[in-house]
Amino acid sequence: MKLDRMRRSRNIEDRRGGGRPRGGDPGGYEPGGGSGLGGGQGGGLPVRGGGLGILILVVLFLIFGGGGSLSGLLGGQPGAGGSGAGAGTAPATQASGVDTGASASRSEAATADLVAAVLGSTEDFWTGYFARAGETYAPPTLVMFRGRTSSPCGTASGATGPFYCPADKKVYLDLSFFDEMANSLGASGDFAQAYVVAHEVAHHVQDQLGILEQAHGAMSRRRDAAKGEDSVAVRLELQADCLAGLWAGQTVARDGSLEPGDIEEALGAAHAVGDDRLQQRAQGYAVPDSFTHGSSEQRMRWFTTGLQAQGIEACDTFRARTL
Repeated sequence: MKLDRMRRSRNIEDRRGGGRPRGGDPGGYEPGGGSGLGGGQGGGLPVRGGGLGILILVVLFLIFGGGGSLSGLLGGQPGAGGSGAGAGTAPATQASGVDTGASASRSEAATADLVAAVLGSTEDFWTGYFARAGETYAPPTLVMFRGRTSSPCGTASGATGPFYCPADKKVYLDLSFFDEMANSLGASGDFAQAYVVAHEVAHHVQDQLGILEQAHGAMSRRRDAAKGEDSVAVRLELQADCLAGLWAGQTVARDGSLEPGDIEEALGAAHAVGDDRLQQRAQGYAVPDSFTHGSSEQRMRWFTTGLQAQGIEACDTFRARTL
């Protein structure tokens, strides 16, 4: 992937150099749900009428029901109905960009630069996409750390993998995860790393559209269906894969930044973190009833769907009969 055309984001809180909180709430929510590419739930804003995300919100309402009226969901005031810290307002952040002195090696410095470039590209894409629908996109902050750090969603560490925390609107990423992904899961390459970042940013997009809050409510009402290959959780994750593909297809592919093998790298990453593959690797067999993120085939297919799509409506996994 060519990075020279990508703006580097400064919405990065670099905790690798020390001086930031370490540890965390041992009883907090553990993100990831197995693959390390999972998202939190809740904390979304209602989408105002006449703009982006109405289709998906309508589908969520029709499938899962929910408190309040449909007109309330589509016409609510900003901040109404949000849950968790920061609903309707971006929390305070110490973001100031990548700390160029925090990298332990040239390789780590290159990875940090790639993350900043991909994050900047997602910001530009989603800002424009929201604006064309008459909406405003508020980018997430990405917390870059080493080892472990705290978050309102629980302790972030290499064991949890990357995740999005809706309580503070931040993506948490230990750069060493990319080494684990390459060495243990066989998913290497810069576009594999870009896929990870874009997937977590997609959870923030879902948060802004109110999808996370709706899905969280649905899962709370249907605890017996919280997991499984046809669950709300899986549909949420596959939609994030699709939205990551939408970014890739409409920005990186169109501006000439793709290099031979890039798409294969992203698909390799999607395949590597499929529930079936991870379970087969860990215990020798897969249990579809315990899936939380989707199979390798599903994750690859929905990323490809987004890659080839013209708009967000193609990523409506909640109405899809076949995942």
